[in-house]
Amino acid sequence: MIEGDTALPQAVLLINTNVTQPPVSPVGLEYVGEALIEANLPVRVLDLALENDWKSGLARELAREEPLIVGLTVRNTDDCSFATRKSFIPWITEVTTEVKRLTSVPILLGGVGFSVMPKAVLRLTGADIGIAGDGEEVVPALARCLIDGKDISHLPNLVYRQNGNIICNRRANVNPELLPLPRRHLFDNRRYEELGAIVGIETKRGCPKQCIYCADPVAKGASVRLRPTNTVVQEFRDLLTSRVSWFHLCDSEFNQPLPHAKAICRAIIEAGLGDSLHWYSYCSPVPFDLELAMLMKRAGCTGINFGIDSLCDEQLLRLGRSHSVDDIQRLTRILERAELDYMFDLIVGGPSETPATIATTVEVVKKQNVPLVGIATGMRVYPGTPLSRDIANGTIREGLHPKGIHEFHEPAFYLSPRLGDDPFQLVHELVDGDPRFLLLVSPDEEESYNYTDDQALCQMIEDGARGAYWHILSKNRGQTEGTL
Repeated sequence: MIEGDTALPQAVLLINTNVTQPPVSPVGLEYVGEALIEANLPVRVLDLALENDWKSGLARELAREEPLIVGLTVRNTDDCSFATRKSFIPWITEVTTEVKRLTSVPILLGGVGFSVMPKAVLRLTGADIGIAGDGEEVVPALARCLIDGKDISHLPNLVYRQNGNIICNRRANVNPELLPLPRRHLFDNRRYEELGAIVGIETKRGCPKQCIYCADPVAKGASVRLRPTNTVVQEFRDLLTSRVSWFHLCDSEFNQPLPHAKAICRAIIEAGLGDSLHWYSYCSPVPFDLELAMLMKRAGCTGINFGIDSLCDEQLLRLGRSHSVDDIQRLTRILERAELDYMFDLIVGGPSETPATIATTVEVVKKQNVPLVGIATGMRVYPGTPLSRDIANGTIREGLHPKGIHEFHEPAFYLSPRLGDDPFQLVHELVDGDPRFLLLVSPDEEESYNYTDDQALCQMIEDGARGAYWHILSKNRGQTEGTL
């Protein structure tokens, strides 16, 4: 823009591409959009999840006025299910191709899914630029460079094409304490709640744990960065003003670190919001104590999803987990005393898993009377994780599906060869029809908790069910008391 020119620059157009049903609100994209607004840069949004005809909606938005850049969010690269192995990259490619047909402005990709495997996704989709990692600082900086005609190749977190290659710049994490308060007015969060979604909020970002399969440290950073409690409370207030009251805390583990989780709960209680909120979170089994459980309940927590993975100590060590079966026993006693609804997520088929270790896990679940358990058979292999490195260096030589796969942008999974030819049948036999167990299989199967385009779940929501999708399914199966 010419110096002294007071005309507004072209807007950044941000597009939510996640059209799976039931819907998921685009919290990360909204945080980036509001950072652009704080930097006095114009923003427009298009939410394909709320469009009856996405191509018509895209054409309408691009016909209004040519944007400076078009940003597309990539929340997930696939559905993380060995049973279905549904990749979302072809869909992102289709949207990218349609944008290119309608405009010649640069196309920017970002989001957690993109950040896990940025080079592969940029190459496969044909997009021009990407942001791997936090976007709140670099996207406004990118927009300023484009407006002023300056070079962009020095920007952190940038992924771009150069001389036929794709370059990934150094990663830089934002400090949440320095970010502006997101007002959450860019996307129609009230409409999302009406459609059955629970609206996302972050209280922290990043995860330092070393679980061998988890891509969160790759996508979000390996250090925990805490949001100020007053900022989180104000974000809740603003969304309540928009008549949104069902929430999901998007943290990798809400209780890591424990003092911050307690501080968030106390701030919500002191603000008088606990009776107005219904929220869910992911938590680690440790550290977790009765004080936190009671604070969470008073602050409006409606249910907790615990990443347990296994209830066999040997297998937990192999998966890089820091908790033990004794810790789980203490945890279940705390949750029962606090009268909090919860579920355990398990992964079977990791390195050296055997029928005996799975049987041990199922036996402990029943002995502890865990109300709801989700079982994923097969471990998704993401680039940058300890599991992918062990496969690449030959430490793990068998168990990869499909066999011979080299690029993990395809839905690639590890399954212990010691489980035989039909691990799914093995799990079915061990579970033996117990209704507390949900399985990560095709969404059309009765015991499934694969939420991607699950028509039965969508029907429950249309009939009035609200809450985390696992909680809705559990209530339908008669496993927990719930609120509608």
